This record gives sequence, structure tokens and C-alpha cells, in this order.
Amino acid sequence: MPEPSGSKFVCYPESLGRYSEFPQHREYRPKGMMGYYNLHLVFAGQGYVELDGERIPLTEGEGFLYPKGAEQQYGANPEEPWDVRWIHFSTAMPLPMLSSADESANVWLFSITDRSRLALLMDEMYTISSHFETRYEPRLSALLYELLAELAHNAVSLLDDAIPRHKQELIREAADQIRNRCSESWTLESMAALSGYSMYYFLRLFQTIMGRTPNRYLTECRMAVAKGLLVATGLPINQVAERVGFTQASYFIRVFHSQEGMPPKAYRELYAGSIS
Repeated sequence: MPEPSGSKFVCYPESLGRYSEFPQHREYRPKGMMGYYNLHLVFAGQGYVELDGERIPLTEGEGFLYPKGAEQQYGANPEEPWDVRWIHFSTAMPLPMLSSADESANVWLFSITDRSRLALLMDEMYTISSHFETRYEPRLSALLYELLAELAHNAVSLLDDAIPRHKQELIREAADQIRNRCSESWTLESMAALSGYSMYYFLRLFQTIMGRTPNRYLTECRMAVAKGLLVATGLPINQVAERVGFTQASYFIRVFHSQEGMPPKAYRELYAGSIS
């Protein structure tokens, strides 16, 4: 790809492509040779990455990300060559979603379930690249950023003692149900029942995967709905509280003030007039 024409993008592809039915595909790059991140996603077949003298096999649904300057050695399995899509890219600043590769200083190996979404993003990047015009630069950057965000959210490390993918999916499904039904009366026990795990194990998993406790997550979901009702409706505060799952308006007002730095009435006065 040509260098961007002036605008500074958070991330941008240097080159991208796909290898399929190419049993001779193999690469070796000494340390310091490549100044770009190198992302490969396996959609079929098999290949490998060499890591510390060990050949680690990779198959469908797995991939790797090399940080800038890392030694790289990988290739297709000649007996069943992979269908692999790849992107070399640069960033204008450190990105949190690349921390797994940056911190390893070598290679991040991962697996991911929803490959269809990644394939759609990469297909659009290929289409744009094959008919490139400078006006497409922002879209290319946005697609790459979305791809990296999908990986950061859904990928599971192959080497670390990470939480297994099926458990992450169960917890995220439980979180979606809690959010969609946040006005209901939830307890830790009823939330844990969504996953089938004990309350203690559910609490640990939820906090690790979602970054907050289940009760904190429930409160955040309720506050999001409450803010929408305050701004978009004229419902009295006590009815807003009831609609988002609070039995006492006074407690709702206290929690809202703690979360937003102002009481619900002040929030309504501040923002309702700006919505049209």
C-alpha cells in the first residue's frame, strides 16, 4: 500500500494479502528486519510458527501477531497448506489491543471463534486495496482498527494459562442477558445461574473477563438506561428509578449521583435541552 497522503491515522496497513494452496509458503526474518506488526489468521489448513526452537502447529481458527522488529519464522504445512490471510501494519501510537504482542517481544499466538466477522473486515480491505484511491485511506484505517479491536475482545492466547474460550463466551452471554434485562431484580445467585457456575466461580470469572463485578456491571447498565429515560422522556424521577430496577427512588438518586457526579434532576436539566 502507498503511504497515507497526509492524514495521521492511529493504524494503517503497509501491505496485506492471502496465501491459499501454496505449500511452499515459508518466511524467515532476522530480529530487527521488519519494522511493522505482522498479523496472520488461519482460515483453513495447517501451518506453523517457530518459537524458541520449537515448531508450534497452527490450524483453522488460530493465528499469530509479531511485534515490530521481532525475529519471525513461520510457514505452511506442505501436506495440508493453510489458507492464511495476513496484514503488515504500522501504528502512530501504542495501542492497548497490541499489548499481548508488545509485551511478549516475540510473538502472540491466539485462537478466535468468530472468524466470519474477521473475514468480512479483511475482504473489504482487499476490495478497497485492489481499487485503491486516496479517499479510501480513512476506511482502510478504520477497518484495520476494528479488526484489531475484535481480536483484543475475542481472541484467547494459545500459550498462557488463559481462561478457555467457551468460558469467556458463557460469561459474555450472561452479561448480555443482564444488560438486556437490567430492570429485573437480580442477585449474584440468579446471575451465576445464567452461566451454570457457582456464585464464587462466576464472580471470579466475570470480574476477570468483564473488568468489573457483576453488581457493578448491573448498576452501569441501569444507569445507561436511566440516562436515556431522563433525557428522552418526562417521566418523574421515581418512575425512572422503578423502570430501571430500583424499588426506592432515594437509593436510585444516591447511586446516580455517585456514578454521574450530579443528581438525576440536574442531569436532565443539563442534557435534555440538547436533544432534538
